[in-house]
Amino acid sequence: MVRLVAVVPALCLAFSGAAVAGPRITDIRVEPANGGVNIVVDASEPLTFQSWSKAQPSAVVVDLLDTAAAPSTKKGSGPVGAVEISRHDGKGSPMTRLTLPTAAGQDYEVTATGNSLTIAIFGKGTRADLRTDLKTDASRVRVASVDTRIVDGELGRATATDAVLIAQATGGARQMTYIGFKNAPNQARVFARLNDTAEYTVRKEGDNLVVLEIKNATIPLRNNKNHLDATFFDSPVKMITPSEIEDATPTIRIVIEMKTAVPFETKLEGREIAIYFKR
Repeated sequence: MVRLVAVVPALCLAFSGAAVAGPRITDIRVEPANGGVNIVVDASEPLTFQSWSKAQPSAVVVDLLDTAAAPSTKKGSGPVGAVEISRHDGKGSPMTRLTLPTAAGQDYEVTATGNSLTIAIFGKGTRADLRTDLKTDASRVRVASVDTRIVDGELGRATATDAVLIAQATGGARQMTYIGFKNAPNQARVFARLNDTAEYTVRKEGDNLVVLEIKNATIPLRNNKNHLDATFFDSPVKMITPSEIEDATPTIRIVIEMKTAVPFETKLEGREIAIYFKR
């Protein structure tokens, strides 16, 4: 049992003692904020998450991949009456699911930095900014209110707070500080965020692979070299696999496996290289 300290009355949460190859959840807190509420998850290392919306009944759902926590319920605050914590095992690894029952159309934001993840549920009258904030590494989405398919949502890995500082201190190659996937009703977006601008190429390989190569760049975080499985979402993207190619100059190779071939376009947006796949 782990004693949790929260702004709302404290509640004990039992975390699984079984050996899990991945981050270990150390704390989950419920903190009221500006008429809304923040659910803060602390872990032993950066978390991989996917967030999505459920319409019937309406709820915000955040899955923490490769983690295990015992089922429990925490008292909520503001627009969230409770936080339901459950464990799901699939594809050979465990997953912790946080379900936050909310009103239909509720705005929310998921931010993952370092070893912490924050789910912000906005209060009445506020509205999330539906863009990726390049300065704060926050990804914001809005809950779908009618469609029960997993359309609106995202998938990503936490950004280490020292990633940019490492590059500045060493003066070395460009570094990828974040890789993510974002799904919307009209398109899916795969993006790589770097600490500086870099040269890149995008090409098709066969019928179902799209390959992004970023020149003179490395992936400093081991966690960001693991694949992102997007099969959970109703999108043309199936799997995103980043790796490094060791050569005279290092290259990041990101292979995007498609469920079906669709038109796509590549855009340079600040420090992000984004590929948009049309539905």
